[in-house]
Amino acid sequence: MSPFLASLLPHLRVNATERYRQVYSRVGLTALLSWALSLIGRADLIPLWLAASLSVQALEFFAVRPFVKDRLPERHLQARIVLMLVAMVAMASVHAGAVLIFWQSGQPPLMALALMVLVGGALNNVASGVDSRPLFYLGATPYALSMAAMPALAWSSAHEQVTILAVCVGFFMLAVHTIWGRMHNDRRAVVAAREEADRRRVQTEEALSERTAMAAIVSHELRTPLSAILAGAHMIRTGTTPAQTRATADLIVDAGHLMTGLLTDMLDQAKIEARAMSLENRDFDVLGAIRDATRFWSANARAKGLTLREPPGEQPSAWVRGDPFRLRQILNNLLSNAVKFTEEGVITLRLHAQPAEDGRVRVVVEVEDSGPGITEDAMSRLFTPYTQASQETARTYGGTGLGLAVSRQLARLMGGELDARPGPERGAIFRLALLLPAGQAQEAPRPIVQPEGATPDIGALRILAVDDHEVNRRTLALVLEPLGVELTTALDGLEALKQLETQAFDVVLMDVNMPGLDGREATRRLRAGRGLNHDTPVIGFSAGVADDEVQACREAGMTDWLAKPLDIRALYAALDRARSKTAA
Repeated sequence: MSPFLASLLPHLRVNATERYRQVYSRVGLTALLSWALSLIGRADLIPLWLAASLSVQALEFFAVRPFVKDRLPERHLQARIVLMLVAMVAMASVHAGAVLIFWQSGQPPLMALALMVLVGGALNNVASGVDSRPLFYLGATPYALSMAAMPALAWSSAHEQVTILAVCVGFFMLAVHTIWGRMHNDRRAVVAAREEADRRRVQTEEALSERTAMAAIVSHELRTPLSAILAGAHMIRTGTTPAQTRATADLIVDAGHLMTGLLTDMLDQAKIEARAMSLENRDFDVLGAIRDATRFWSANARAKGLTLREPPGEQPSAWVRGDPFRLRQILNNLLSNAVKFTEEGVITLRLHAQPAEDGRVRVVVEVEDSGPGITEDAMSRLFTPYTQASQETARTYGGTGLGLAVSRQLARLMGGELDARPGPERGAIFRLALLLPAGQAQEAPRPIVQPEGATPDIGALRILAVDDHEVNRRTLALVLEPLGVELTTALDGLEALKQLETQAFDVVLMDVNMPGLDGREATRRLRAGRGLNHDTPVIGFSAGVADDEVQACREAGMTDWLAKPLDIRALYAALDRARSKTAA
């Protein structure tokens, strides 16, 4: 079918409905014009008129009915469209011809009838062709030709009035076209507004559906670590053997890490959707980041009997400039999935780095596993948030499906791409391709290794912990007790300021979001005054991790900042930094 006919199809459906409703009025008009023919003494034309009028009406009825009933088989569609157009032109031509017959009679009443039929037909064509310019012009052409012929037919009997008649005909045709143009534009605006409303309604329904599914998935995923934490806490409270206590503590820590990972993925996805994700820009070694990631996941791989292969030892370093933290986040997610879904065999990491144009480096990292692989259907939704490869995968392994979605978005923010393909025999290969500026080689700092579970020596500090939630205050007291600090707590910002006016502290731990006077305003008031703790280090902590929120805390006068949920080692490190500043 030609593109032109295809473009007319939706408009013909509307046009057909209008014409289908006008069948009875057209039959009445046929009877009226037959009676008028008998009045002018042309009864001989009545059979011809009835045959012509009823024939085109039957043709139109036959042509429009499939459009109205929506019974348009594909193989006959083009023929039906052509038939519909022919019927439309035939109907207009028959009535326009009748107009000329009555106009030529010279009898004022019949000439008035001719004008009424002409005006009615023209305006009816405006209404039925309002959606489509081609349909309007096609239906208006017979009436326009009829009106153009009127002055010529009147020339022989009224030379003086022909000019006036011709001008009137011209103005009428222009008026009809103007009316159609305005109606056509208004109709397009209404249709566009309706389509936009429908689109927004569908988007809203989809968003609500996605949020409902997201809430169900997140709720399900949170119950697993919460159950482990509650069960472990119950075991400790009821009393256990030292061996059980160690195993219970490991269970609680692992569950906490699982919850933290879930929350991190959700926050990252929210920041990406809000276009609020920022990237660090510094020199780092891609090969070193890969070795760090494999070192972290080696124990988990060995526990499942898997072999985790990293790039060969003789491979040279690849220094680039970018965000090493986000790169490690992507690698950790890919390795986590590889270890999770591979029951036996090998997981291999490969790095290809080569110079590119403009002083940049093309970096390609591949993670290949020997797991069950990914089906074609699952591949299409692999990077969709809150979607698992299959229901069986979700039931067997859990998870929200956020990790890969966040990883791909991070790769794109870094100017690259993350994709996946089936392995050569089985399993899957995830490929991270980046084009990063070349970096300068840096001397790697010697890491300070703290034994697992060791307590740092930060001295006897006087600490004020400010938090409106009792559970958080009890948590801070629990983790600070082994340090031998002198701990004082406050319920909100106002109570904290009162205590800061009367007692000197070495460090203030300040929750940012509190009812009444929040942590930022309390810190601003502390810095604005000249009391005992005007220069005391203030460590803010909050669940809000957006860059603007962190910057607002620092602008309020906080000297350090920690993200919730609090990481104990990060808290100890922050206290050590604060002690160093106080000692200086």
